[in-house]
Amino acid sequence: MKPVYIIISALSLAACQQASSQKDNPAMKAIQHADSTKMKYTTAMVDNLRDPSCGMPVAAGLEDTLHYKGKVYGFCSDECRDEFKKDPEAHVKTAVMKK
Repeated sequence: MKPVYIIISALSLAACQQASSQKDNPAMKAIQHADSTKMKYTTAMVDNLRDPSCGMPVAAGLEDTLHYKGKVYGFCSDECRDEFKKDPEAHVKTAVMKK
């Protein structure tokens, strides 16, 4: 009976080591990170009250942020963020900022 226990123990140990090596693998970590939920931004994380590109209140839907000249601007979408990047100075002038 002892040989059966030794075989079962060896198989269990091998399975645990394989799972552990997958967890430590950088490629597996990248996949796990990519599968995790997208970071959620809050209105407390940005300096503006409204999306500087479209004027939508950031409290209604904050999807992305961008740092520009020491300020963090929030945007309702990737498209609005990309629009801001085309001419940031024009959008900064019309941005509604927190006091």
